[in-house]
Amino acid sequence: MSTKRIDGTTKTTLDLAKTLSKRGFRIPAIEVHTPDGRTWNIATVPAGRGRHADGHWGARPAALGGFRLFEFDPDREVHEEHDAVDGDTWTADELIDYLRAVGQPKDTTSWDRPSDNRPPT
Repeated sequence: MSTKRIDGTTKTTLDLAKTLSKRGFRIPAIEVHTPDGRTWNIATVPAGRGRHADGHWGARPAALGGFRLFEFDPDREVHEEHDAVDGDTWTADELIDYLRAVGQPKDTTSWDRPSDNRPPT
């Protein structure tokens, strides 16, 4: 577990979310920015809802709930879903591990010098 402190923007947002929740507002999703600059939307899926065989989402009594993950594509201005590894939804641990793995800045400082093959930026 990281001992990194929460930045001011995150703390203020969390405080507002708590206040809104106490006043009866629902917060079904959050927006996350990874260190590589990408924007993600994490939507909560309550227990009893899941994906059906035809792809639509709806009532599924045995579904445990979890999270759906969408990456914002600024070029097309759409959100693309990243499917969970196992099942319809991500667990919190899986989601954190995935975002930690894919959300790091790319190494643009090294390349294969003999062929001048630079990594994509």
